[in-house]
Amino acid sequence: MFERFTDNARRVIVLAQDAAREMGHSQITPAHLLVGMQHGEGMAANAMTEAGVDGALLRERVAALYESEPSAKKIDKVPFSAEGKKCLEQSLRAALALGHNYIGTEHIFIGVLRQTGANDRPLDELLGASATEISHRLTEMLGVAASGLATRSPALRSALERARTRAGQSPMTTGHVLDGMLTDPESQVCRALGKLGIDPQRMLAALDAVNLAETSDASPAPQSTTITIGERTIVIADPAVASALRGLSAEQLRDIMKRAIDRLEPGQAAG
Repeated sequence: MFERFTDNARRVIVLAQDAAREMGHSQITPAHLLVGMQHGEGMAANAMTEAGVDGALLRERVAALYESEPSAKKIDKVPFSAEGKKCLEQSLRAALALGHNYIGTEHIFIGVLRQTGANDRPLDELLGASATEISHRLTEMLGVAASGLATRSPALRSALERARTRAGQSPMTTGHVLDGMLTDPESQVCRALGKLGIDPQRMLAALDAVNLAETSDASPAPQSTTITIGERTIVIADPAVASALRGLSAEQLRDIMKRAIDRLEPGQAAG
């Protein structure tokens, strides 16, 4: 499931695990996920802060929920409780219901809220704020009406979904969005182009002929990047190498950097 998670959502899982371990709790529960969301980044953190959630107080309340066990502080990978697993399952369902092919921090919060059931008073007391208000704020951020129906038109929702699929693991560009819109011959855009005598297929062909690297959609290539692991730092000064590193996963990058740092003196730069 975690391959669907955004970087911020994965960070929430890491922070929740760290919190459980530091508190001496042997399992990651929905409460620990809340701590991870509040101390991480993303929509959930923003919505919780705006609703008045105090991160330090939330952490104290969660720490007091379960008995601290010294042995739990030594667990390398803290497992999820049954309720914690169900929260993640609910987050996936929430994402699919919204037509999203990814799981963000907003979906994790919705998953926790759904798992608590109809009575969210204990959740409100834990947060020190209204869980329902936080949910409403997330709804506004997602651009979804309170009824659950997207404020975007059906054609636009379909176009954006096609754009996400077409982009794959790459950043979504204006070209992907236009491609998604032009795929539907009955959309407002296609009909307008037809009135102007413009063939959508020719437009797509012209789009494919454009060099992305020469447009404002292109991501700027980093000239250098600095990576610190422990007390050692490695500087990648080669722009091509620095750019290539952006395509690696955190685990791949960590493995490469550890091997590289083992061959260097502390503080030595790599060109």
